[in-house]
Amino acid sequence: MIDLRITIWLSIQLFAIMDPLAAIPALLDIVSSLDSREATRLINKASIAIFLLLTIFTTIGGYILIAFGISISSLKIAAGIILMATAIDTLITGHKPERIRVGEYVIVPIATPLIVGPGTMTLLITSSRLYGVLSTLMASYMAFVYTYVVLRFSRRIARLAGETFIHGLGRFMSIIIASFAVEMFIGGIEEFISTLQVVPRVYV
Repeated sequence: MIDLRITIWLSIQLFAIMDPLAAIPALLDIVSSLDSREATRLINKASIAIFLLLTIFTTIGGYILIAFGISISSLKIAAGIILMATAIDTLITGHKPERIRVGEYVIVPIATPLIVGPGTMTLLITSSRLYGVLSTLMASYMAFVYTYVVLRFSRRIARLAGETFIHGLGRFMSIIIASFAVEMFIGGIEEFISTLQVVPRVYV
């Protein structure tokens, strides 16, 4: 059963971590030299890749953990560290770490790691175990719609908002991502400590 409240909250969290606004400068590096039709075609291809990645990590993420013997608490701690590193870098630069160089295939840098990076992947895997695959899948598709709108109209957003505003918004989003990172890290530590507690047996 899908919990609508959790689904909406998780979709916003995913969108914040995917942070397509911070990817606009990198995206414009390649589409600025293309006509509108070609740019739309490349963005659509990248969006399909994003959709597939979200689906794959949501549906089989739990099995990946089982296969490697990784606990939810360990994944939360790792995800918190990765998200914090990403947030700090974005806070300093105002955009995501990776940049597109002319000639590179747009799907690889845009779909991953710019949009679906390590933080997004770990959040999908963790959420699928905590809230269920259906709720996580619905949330990821909602976040995908938000992200596609940003990518599709990236030229207009950049033209209307300006590069300074986009970089400023990227820094603000990095603070939100850092907050998620702290929450996930502390939650993982608490769960790990709870597994170390030994419950005394009562003998009758």
